[in-house]
Amino acid sequence: MNDTLMRQWAMMRLIPRYPRRIDTPTIHSHLIGQGMAVSLRTVQRDLNSLATSFPLDFDESKPQGWCWQEGASQLEIPSMDAHAALTFNLVEQYMQNMLPRSTLNQMAPWFNAAEGVANSQVSSVSKWRDKLRVIPHTLNKVPAPIDPVIQATIYSGLLNEMQIQVTYRAISSGAEPKTYPVHPLGLVVMEQVVYLVCTVKEYQDARFLALHRIDKADLIQVPVVRPTAFDIDEFILSEFGIRLGNELLSLVLRVRGLLTKYLAETPLSTCQLMTPINDEWTRVEVSIQDTVQLRNWIRSLGPDAIIEQPKFLQEEFQREYEILLSQYNNLNVLINVGERPSNSSSNILFSSIPSKRQ
Repeated sequence: MNDTLMRQWAMMRLIPRYPRRIDTPTIHSHLIGQGMAVSLRTVQRDLNSLATSFPLDFDESKPQGWCWQEGASQLEIPSMDAHAALTFNLVEQYMQNMLPRSTLNQMAPWFNAAEGVANSQVSSVSKWRDKLRVIPHTLNKVPAPIDPVIQATIYSGLLNEMQIQVTYRAISSGAEPKTYPVHPLGLVVMEQVVYLVCTVKEYQDARFLALHRIDKADLIQVPVVRPTAFDIDEFILSEFGIRLGNELLSLVLRVRGLLTKYLAETPLSTCQLMTPINDEWTRVEVSIQDTVQLRNWIRSLGPDAIIEQPKFLQEEFQREYEILLSQYNNLNVLINVGERPSNSSSNILFSSIPSKRQ
């Protein structure tokens, strides 16, 4: 193959997208490292020639810096096919809040190219994006808006493992926003909310902050100090799972209706045991982690699930339902006599969420 073509193709692959730049000596050094015998003058001449045919830009600094122009289309050889376009479509659709803004900006040419392929190629693959939707298990609420500048700062600190000075509004205390340094450790997306897992100041216990409650964020040029033996998956299990005990719960439920079939298809655990009681009810026995999510799931089942064991959980739910029934009865009395019910009430369902969630 023509040496000039190979050299110029290698050069174009080395040139970054705007706003990043690469100078001519660095390009020359990379080419030499790839075994190409070429002079610096030839590299400069090639760049000037390529700039007449491709959307390349250069500055007046010394040495001269080169980049692909802002918004330049992605040069694909071979061109993107429908399968690759579908992948980029889905990444753009479902990972907007999970990827750094800088990454999304860098991926924009691929997203644009994928959109072009999807619009131009009428095939079963390109139509797949119109046939696929991801539905959250919980109520699909309007996502809380995140300041893009703050998000970019948070993601930059996380990627570069640098501390961040944040001003945060804690929803649990209702106090004025507080400013303090944090050590970013990871991101977790749950129920359409993006959380920053971090440690605060010199403390070693990890906690999580909702990105939309961060009013201000500034990078600190100080490296992150990770807690000893920190494991993000264990942290998620203990905090986002909102685990209520270290021991597994020996849960026995009495279920009926379609719920019985659903649990047969998708069991709560591999050790789940189901035993018919009569024509209506089935007993479900399972060892499972005791979490707030588990209890909220049981609450959502209404009269189609009754707790048999453990006794303390059965009594806890019975007390909740008695209070709830009393509140409804009280509400009806107030409405009947024309009084306006008070907006204040104790939150039964979420009273056990730990203070680490702010």
